[in-house]
Amino acid sequence: MAKKIPVPRAKTKMGFLDKLFMGIGGLSPYFGKARLHQSMSKATESGRAARAAQRAAMIAKYGKGAMRVGRFAGLMNPWTAVPYALLAGAQYGVKRAFAPYKDAEGKWTKEGLEQMSQARMEREERTRANAAVRGEVSYLDDPEFRMWGNEGGLAGLL
Repeated sequence: MAKKIPVPRAKTKMGFLDKLFMGIGGLSPYFGKARLHQSMSKATESGRAARAAQRAAMIAKYGKGAMRVGRFAGLMNPWTAVPYALLAGAQYGVKRAFAPYKDAEGKWTKEGLEQMSQARMEREERTRANAAVRGEVSYLDDPEFRMWGNEGGLAGLL
């Protein structure tokens, strides 16, 4: 009789949030999805009636609270939540980066724009100096680079 070779299994520990997201992500197809065998178009009378009937059936089956939780569960699906969190984090980071150049109301100030311009000039000087130390031509002095108007990222757009 042949000897059985044990198959190694990956040992992973799932945290609470991993289990929660997997559970919610697994349930999300059951909430807020149109039934494929019915026309659910809002443009037609039959579609509106079908949507209303589906909603009434789901409320009768799950209750209003569960319907609200189901809508939230669709948002908490990792395929939705992760890109949303990354976008929100990027927006927050940009907002925080430009905060010193704005007043209390969030409007650009003349002094702030001047400071931003001064910081840009200092960065360009450092870039040119570093390129000179390496014996290279700075990309800032490259005419092809300047031709496209790429002169400082977000500060150049403002």
